[in-house]
Amino acid sequence: MHIDPTTHEHGTNPKVYRYEADYEVDADAIRWSATVSQGGAQVGTFTGSIPLTSPAVPTLAEQAVRDEVVKRIDRFEDAGAGASGAGT
Repeated sequence: MHIDPTTHEHGTNPKVYRYEADYEVDADAIRWSATVSQGGAQVGTFTGSIPLTSPAVPTLAEQAVRDEVVKRIDRFEDAGAGASGAGT
C-alpha cells in the first residue's frame, strides 16, 4: 500500500518535513519504508516494522505507519538531524 506525500511539522520548531511511505501487512507485522525530505532536500529513508498484536491492527495499518513515520521524523530532528535516525 502507498501513503501519498504528506507533511509533518516538528513540534518544537517551524521545520516542515514531507514524507511518503509504502507498507505491506504480513502475517506477523506491518513492514514500512518512508522517504523523508525537508526544504526540498531528501534527509533519509526510514524503515521499520510494527508487530501485529491484535486482529484489528491490519485494519489500522495506514494510521499506524503514519504514526511511526512521524515519531521517527521527530527523533531525527531531536537528534540534531544527524544520521542516527536515517536508514533505520
